[in-house]
Amino acid sequence: MNIHGTNAIAQRIAAYSREASLSGVHSPDFEKEVAGTGNMDPKAPKTAPQGPAAIADIFARHDMTRISPREVDSMAQELRDAGFEDIDFLLGLEIYGEKFQSHLVETIQSAGIEARHPDYTQPMDLIEVNRDQLAYARRSGDPTEWREAFLARLEAFQATAHPAPTGLSTAESLVLARAS
Repeated sequence: MNIHGTNAIAQRIAAYSREASLSGVHSPDFEKEVAGTGNMDPKAPKTAPQGPAAIADIFARHDMTRISPREVDSMAQELRDAGFEDIDFLLGLEIYGEKFQSHLVETIQSAGIEARHPDYTQPMDLIEVNRDQLAYARRSGDPTEWREAFLARLEAFQATAHPAPTGLSTAESLVLARAS
């Protein structure tokens, strides 16, 4: 079963899940922490690096063509802690994270449908997954504006942090070496 949903329902579930996780009863210590730091995440580092340099470093440490759902969750939290303000991008990113994916599996299971949890440490090519989902949406006649915008930002962040190598590939070098 493909649990990487492409429709607005998955996006709404992600938003609801995040809101629900912050709406529970919190301890007085949590309330003091929020009042003192303004940070709603009690697990967040108190001195997380902030600003464009910290955000660029986070993108540099995470390759979108080889990232696991567990790493997606970690990256999203690091970006929030660093002051990354593109909430739409973060929500789109978190759809691929372990927390949301496991929530989907559990929701499917609670509906009586057999589903197994995948290996949340297995890397995926997030850019290619989004290209496939965009192609599917186009073939189905579904709206594509959000997916196109998300994919464009994903590719832009990837290109900035992990530029494509210039010069010849290994295969091209071998062909040229044999030709000479």
